[in-house]
Formats: sequence, structure tokens, C-alpha cells
Amino acid sequence: MSTITEAIGAAEAASSRAFDDAVTSFGACSIPDRQRIVEAISSFSLQHQARMTRFAQAVETAPAAERENAAKELNYHSTTELLQHEMGHGKQLADGLVRLGKLVEGREYPVLAAAVEQGTVSNHQGIVIVRQLDSWRPTCDSDFMQLADKSAVEMAEGSASEFPFKAEQLQTLMRAWFRRQNPEEAQLAADEQHDQRKCQAWVKRDGSIGLSATLSAADGAAILHFLDANAAPRARFSAPGGDPDLDGRTRPQKMADALVLAFTVAAKSRKTSTQGGGAPTVTVTVPINEMRKHAKRTPALATVGRTQEVVPVEEISRLICEGAVQVAATGHRGEVLSLGRSQRLFSPAQRKALNQMYPDCATSGCSIPAVWCELDLPR
Repeated sequence: MSTITEAIGAAEAASSRAFDDAVTSFGACSIPDRQRIVEAISSFSLQHQARMTRFAQAVETAPAAERENAAKELNYHSTTELLQHEMGHGKQLADGLVRLGKLVEGREYPVLAAAVEQGTVSNHQGIVIVRQLDSWRPTCDSDFMQLADKSAVEMAEGSASEFPFKAEQLQTLMRAWFRRQNPEEAQLAADEQHDQRKCQAWVKRDGSIGLSATLSAADGAAILHFLDANAAPRARFSAPGGDPDLDGRTRPQKMADALVLAFTVAAKSRKTSTQGGGAPTVTVTVPINEMRKHAKRTPALATVGRTQEVVPVEEISRLICEGAVQVAATGHRGEVLSLGRSQRLFSPAQRKALNQMYPDCATSGCSIPAVWCELDLPR
């Protein structure tokens, strides 16, 4: 046994020296030599992954003298836990390695098993493929599964494309391949996704709002496209002064701002439901004494309708600038003293009327057409 551990130690030392030499010389290498180094390291990595799969199966199937299996004899609850603690793998990857080990042993999908053994398919790719094939197996015949096995490995290896597909791309590609083979399944899946659509919103313990939604593939893609466009690194939406270079928001923050924008615009649309004959409008209550504090530039508070959360008046000022918010000023006994406007901008009818009254800019000495002008409410 000492010979085995010594051989593994020697192999580790030899590979370490080879990697150190490759890293040291990479900067001075020609482009062809760099390409060969990349290919060699990639091949070594894949072979290492293949051996890890075989090791997982060895642990899983090794005879145990005193306990249920070898992992438990080594004081682990399972092979998965052993791989997590000893190899530093996450649970999902460790579970996947155990499954791949069983695949190599059982050969349910012979093409994939051979590719994993030979190191032409990575463990990550193999895990994605085997789980997808497992999900189809109960309802598909053996001929179809043979075709699926072969096609999935071709996708992973890049036989039908210039480059092999990444693990995260494979699942989407395999679903698309499956639906092309079974067009009726695509319609059934779309119908099922539509039936299972849902959206939930709740008030969290700190008063912020949590949102969760599950949408069909088509509807979800449209929303993702909108969020991506408004959360891109160079997006000007909500950037300070419209300059992306000054924008310090994270991508999730940009997506949150884009989501608020979408709801703000939708609330004013004629196609959405109304409340009391008008667009859904947030009503904010501000006591008169809080207004006086705000006028003196001292901290002031307001209450938001629907959730009854208390927020800074400064935040309400931002909402008034960006969307339809109606402010109710109240007296000391809570009586409404003033109910502000809910519409920030001029309506189309009002704009047309003003264009009739002022064919040109209303500012003295300015002659640009009225349709080019911006309208402003009197202060």
C-alpha cells in the first residue's frame, strides 16, 4: 500500500513541476506553443476529472468489513460527504460525481460513459447530461435514449460546432434538442408553464418588499431582455447625469431600478386595471408638522399607503419626480388638509391645448416650435 501512496505522491510532484514550468514559460512562448500548453493543461484536467469519477465509484462500491460502506468506515455519512470534505467539492458536484461513477460502472448511457472515462467530456458537462437523460428515461424508449446519449455527447465535445458547449449551455441545448424531436412536448411544456405561472409579493420584517415570480419561458425571456437592456454596463437609465462612467450601482441594483421603472410605466397604461376609475396611484400621508420639518431641511417622515410603512419625506420626493404619487397633507388630528395631484406631467389633451395657445416657445425672444418645447407646471 505504501507503494501506491508513494506513486501518487511522485505523480503529484512531477505534475507540479510540469505546471510550474508551463506557467513560468507561458509569457515568453510563441502563440502556437501557448496553444499547445493550453491544450495539454485542458487534457490533464479532464483526465483528472475522469479519475475522480472512478474514485467516487470505488468508494461507493468498496466492500466494508464493519459498516455499510467504505465512506462510513472512514467516518463519513456517505461518499458525497467524503468528497465534500476531502476534495473540497460542493454537495451538488459531489452528488454528481457519485452518479457519474455509477454511470461508468453500469453503462446505462454507453457513449457518455466512454466520454467521461476518456476525459473528452468534463465532469460538469457529464453531470448535466446524465441528469437530463435520467429525466427523459422513464417516458422514452431505448432507441430514443440511444440517440439522446449520442447527441448529448456530440454537443458536449463540440463535434457539431466549432467549440464544445459549456455545462450551463448544455441543459438549454438538450431541452431544445428534445423538443425538436418531440414537437408536441414543446406545446405541452408551454401549456404547463403557463398554468404554473405565479407572482408573490410580501412585506419583509424591515418594511422592504420581497418579490418572487415564476413565468413561462417566453414571458420570462421578454422580461429578462428588458432587465438586461437597462442593467447593461453602459446603460444610461438612472445613471448620474446620464453618464454610465459615474454609475456606481451594482447589476442587481440596476435591475431593481429597471423593474420599478416597468411598474411605474405600466401603472399609467390604459391597458392595466384601474382603481377608483384612475391608474393605480400610491397615496402618501404627510402630517403638516412633518412638511414644516422638511421645509427646514430637518429629518421628516411620511406614511406610504397600502403597506403603512413610515419612510423619509426625502424618499417620497424622489417618487413624486419619477412616478404617479399622490400626497395627502394632514393636520394634527389626521384630517386631510390638501390632496395633491397624482399626475406629474401634462396630459396629451393639455399639451395639445397649450400648443394651440403658444405656437412657439412661450419664453420671450425664443421662436422654436411648441412641439419641441418641454412643459413645466407653475410653481
